[in-house]
Amino acid sequence: MGRYLAVFLALIAVIAGPVLMKPKTSARTRDFAPQDRLVIITPHVESIRKEFETAFQHWMKEKHGRSVVIDWRVPGGTTEISKVVGSEYRAALELFWNKQAKEAWNDQVGIAAFDPKDTSPARSAWMASSIGIGIDLFFGGGTPDFSDMKKKGFLVPGSASEGIGLLGVKAAHPDWFGGSGIPDKWAGETYLDPDFTWAGACLSSFGICYNLDFHQRRGFTDLPDQWADLTHPRYQNQIALADPGKSGTVAKMMESLLQQAMQTAAKDAPDAAARKLALETGWLQGMGMIQRIGANARYWTDSSTKIPLDVAEGEAAAGMCVDFYARNFMQRLEETTGRSRMGFTLPAGGTTPSVDPIALFRGAPNPGLATRFMEFVLSMEGQRLWAWRAGTPGGPRHTALRRLPVRQDYYTPENLAHASDPDLLPYAAGTALTYDPALTGSSFSAIRLVIRAMCLDTHEELKTAWATLIENNFPPQATAAFSDLSMISYPNVTGSIAAKLNQRNMLITSELSRTLAQQFRQQYKHAAELARRGM
Repeated sequence: MGRYLAVFLALIAVIAGPVLMKPKTSARTRDFAPQDRLVIITPHVESIRKEFETAFQHWMKEKHGRSVVIDWRVPGGTTEISKVVGSEYRAALELFWNKQAKEAWNDQVGIAAFDPKDTSPARSAWMASSIGIGIDLFFGGGTPDFSDMKKKGFLVPGSASEGIGLLGVKAAHPDWFGGSGIPDKWAGETYLDPDFTWAGACLSSFGICYNLDFHQRRGFTDLPDQWADLTHPRYQNQIALADPGKSGTVAKMMESLLQQAMQTAAKDAPDAAARKLALETGWLQGMGMIQRIGANARYWTDSSTKIPLDVAEGEAAAGMCVDFYARNFMQRLEETTGRSRMGFTLPAGGTTPSVDPIALFRGAPNPGLATRFMEFVLSMEGQRLWAWRAGTPGGPRHTALRRLPVRQDYYTPENLAHASDPDLLPYAAGTALTYDPALTGSSFSAIRLVIRAMCLDTHEELKTAWATLIENNFPPQATAAFSDLSMISYPNVTGSIAAKLNQRNMLITSELSRTLAQQFRQQYKHAAELARRGM
């Protein structure tokens, strides 16, 4: 069944792509000439889109004497965007190939063209082309999706000599990059693509939001401040989670949890052999935390913004969410009720600030205007827009975005005096987990797949087993059976599972996902039966 569902979903993406990408004609955009209309695909929420469009229009009028409009495309999160963009580029390449190439099109041509390791004529023709899909910019989302699109050739750096793309922005403003501007890396995370295909536009971190009334009513004085706290049985059916398969940002959150567990386990290893064993142990401990947090989950939503909303409303006791979503909901509660029923914390040493990038698409219909938008976003005017209080001159007009700017030179007393969150200093020493890409970076897709099999596709069986363990006071045999994660050990996931996913064969991926889910389903049923028998 899983195999056919995956094929069906892929087919939907292919069918939906042209509809989502189709240029819109509305009263807002149709009166603008093509050269003054910018098309941006983004997962950013409406408040961000609205504030940046308004500010960019004002900036363009003042600096360049032009009236412009943005045509936003919002098909979903970064994962959905990646699927739709990939489908559109494949269709565009097929059309180009059938007109220009001597050999007939087949599926292998498309696979080869988007494979960075391929050396065939298909790859060369694709990388030398200016094939486009009618969209100028990709704005917002996680770095894994941007890096993947770069490898496939969807994103381009532009040209310094022509003043186009990020290379054009760098040529005009070299001091914005490196030094006190956008760092190449921070805490192990890449903030600026080495080839200038994409650059971070703002920062985000992952943390825990929690309902204060829930804890007060039950007399819980210790509020959750570490990922492991969410595994406690008191949160049974009370944790709000988002699907890491639908959002690269959420998947990054899960990866940070794994990284913290692995690094903690290996920090005192005396030699290479001991470190290897400790990392494998830490991996299982991290996966065990994700499993138990998943067992406490009330749901796995497709919408990350649902989590702080439900926690604030008392529909869930706590949740894992992006920092600015939590801060915005806390602000709304304070403005409407005079108090916030929700708290938020960044787990110490358990999260790394990562970037939401911006990049130019291959074949962008309006690369000049797209470059001006990138220039604005990375300028100090654009950086202040992320962080300043609403209504502050130079800040957002209607809604405080509560994001953290990526440029280090933003963090001055003068700028912080106008900030919504002046105490948040992401570049302060010792505040972040140092991400090590060598540990989990190459297995990012594999991590998403095993979490889905372990927690989402088997959620009912997982919750039933967990409830039965709690009810029977965690009998040892049943607990051991429930916690057996040997099939997704560190060597297995980074080895055979990652290798299968790297084949990029949908049927192989679907079969792997189905098999893992079936094994976990049987494991949870067995653990529940042992628990009922008190074993």
